[in-house]
Amino acid sequence: MTTSNQTWKERGARLAAGLMFASLLLLLAGCTLFNRPKPDPWAAYRAGLAPLSQNILDSRSDWPRYSLDLQIDPETRTIQGSQEVIITNDTQFTWGDLYFRLFPNLPHFDGEMEIASVQRAGRPLPFSYAADRTAIRVAPPQPVAPGASLTLDLIFSVEAPAPTESYVLFGASQGILNLPLAYPVLAVFDQAAAAASEPIPWRLDMPATYGDTAFTQAALYQVTATLPSTFTVVATGVLLGRTSSADGQDTWRWTSGPIREWMMTLSPDFHVVSTSAYSTTVNSYFLSGDEVTGNEALQIAAAALRVYQDHYGRYPYPAMDIVASPLQYRGMEFPGLDLIGLGLYRQRTQDLEFLIVHEVAHQWWYNMVGNDPVRTPWLDEGLAEYSTYVYLEAVRGQAAADNLLANRWQTPVTYARNNGLDAVVNQPASAFGPGRYETIVYAKAALFFHAVRQEVGDDMFFRILKAYVQRYRFREVQPADFVSLAERLSGKSLAAIYNEWVLSYVTP
Repeated sequence: MTTSNQTWKERGARLAAGLMFASLLLLLAGCTLFNRPKPDPWAAYRAGLAPLSQNILDSRSDWPRYSLDLQIDPETRTIQGSQEVIITNDTQFTWGDLYFRLFPNLPHFDGEMEIASVQRAGRPLPFSYAADRTAIRVAPPQPVAPGASLTLDLIFSVEAPAPTESYVLFGASQGILNLPLAYPVLAVFDQAAAAASEPIPWRLDMPATYGDTAFTQAALYQVTATLPSTFTVVATGVLLGRTSSADGQDTWRWTSGPIREWMMTLSPDFHVVSTSAYSTTVNSYFLSGDEVTGNEALQIAAAALRVYQDHYGRYPYPAMDIVASPLQYRGMEFPGLDLIGLGLYRQRTQDLEFLIVHEVAHQWWYNMVGNDPVRTPWLDEGLAEYSTYVYLEAVRGQAAADNLLANRWQTPVTYARNNGLDAVVNQPASAFGPGRYETIVYAKAALFFHAVRQEVGDDMFFRILKAYVQRYRFREVQPADFVSLAERLSGKSLAAIYNEWVLSYVTP
């Protein structure tokens, strides 16, 4: 993580030229997202590009719908963006104000996002920064009643950093520019907070630097990005087309949804190889010199995708991308796209398989079945961890799976219990500190799911997981949702197991 000693005032001045350009966009009627005729942004799905997502799309009318138009300059690491978002109040509470998260302004992202304007039907709306500039509060012209919808248009600019660290999730490093969540994202409305009459019933948590960043709800996206033609872009969603202009710029167009968040990563040096896993195209993107491990990554990802579809249900998109990234020896999941640290392609190749298998599992546990990764990170991390055991059973045999269980989970959890480092699993990420986070949130949570499997048996365990996906796909769950579903299907009480592994801790 890098931090800057500049004040926000000084940093804002550095973006003045970009903001002036963004403001001018409001005056250029044929050049903005707001004024040009808009075709149906979801026509690609209705044309059958992603039949499973089509079924989900048709089952709901209240998905948030984002249309993004981005002008990207990789040299300056800047974005000039316009955005239309269609929002439906799918809660039982009336919304007075709306909040959008500005994730690039998180201290550990060290970026800068500025909002030039918010409009509704061509008229400016008042807005103000909130949560240490990681959000904006927008005042709609009238409260948004349950079931009501409104359309907002935003103009914004983003500047990404170029840190010197080896782990760079947001910004440029080693010839790659990562741009996750580089747009204003509607915050999650907390109905429990609203019922308790909290003054701001929107989730504006500051995430821990060592955990996942964003709690977001599934939404539909249509994205257009223009940037130099020398760059290859890998993004969440289905690529609809790429057109070139005489000035050396390419315009890329994607459609996607439902997904948790929009992510794009770009480089002039990406190479790609592809294969199939059932009906899904799997792509592996890597840099020059990493051809051997790039091909290995492809085969691992395809195998994991087949195993998880067999055990959890169908993967929802027509493609999945595995992308080398400046994340050192770590990985990060996004919908249909997993980033894998460059160090795993070059120095620690023995860990490449495990990291890929873990990240692919997140396509089910985080994207399809969503949870709050800030307040209850163990729900998706524990199942993604345990999925590596499921993968090894299927691909490498029971001995390899049991070796993983013993050495990666049981040994560190036993050490923690014997040395006063054990903790309750069901806590926010910030409760653990970086030293205990993986042991408790990953290892101990994985042992909980293993204990459930031992209690209910293999057939019932995987029946539970398939039902979990079907019942909650593209929605958000709480720990009680998994436990109650497992108990109802199995006919067994899991209270003792849940208390032992999730709610309790051992002191030496």
